[in-house]
Amino acid sequence: MARHPDFQSLWCQQLLAAPSTTDIRDSAFDFQRDDTTNALFRQTLYNGKAVKAHISFRRPCQDFNALEGVEECNLISVGPGVDGKTGRAHGGFNALVLDQLTGSCAYFHAGPNPIPPATARLEVEYKAPISTPCVVFARAWATKKERRKIWVKGVIEDGQGKVLASGEALYITARPESKL
Repeated sequence: MARHPDFQSLWCQQLLAAPSTTDIRDSAFDFQRDDTTNALFRQTLYNGKAVKAHISFRRPCQDFNALEGVEECNLISVGPGVDGKTGRAHGGFNALVLDQLTGSCAYFHAGPNPIPPATARLEVEYKAPISTPCVVFARAWATKKERRKIWVKGVIEDGQGKVLASGEALYITARPESKL
């Protein structure tokens, strides 16, 4: 499969080629899909200037508290269209990426419910700026599930593993539909 040229760096190729990397979904050439699911990403950010390309996958999580020992991962090619200051991504972009990825992780752990869980809380800690353009590696893993609540942690890193932002989130799954 041809990958977006921004993912040709050695560190990206090593992540994608690792035997433990599974469920690779390459969205680099599928940004303009005509549906409203994740419309903010698909219709607004995936415009070639903000998010240029994106690959999702799963892999084993190193955090021993991770439910099912798995983490959701994204490689994201970030363009200057997310800048708050020239050459630096707006802090809200970090929060948006963490919300999207931790939400995907919560959905994975929500069970058979077709309705995605809702964000109840997201706390973001900013560690270092995201310099644009660049490729970042974002990952998230669930740490606890209790009835309709799912707790998730996430990080955004650069290609050298430096943490740029981290977050902790709480998601609430939809109530089961009552059968009358």
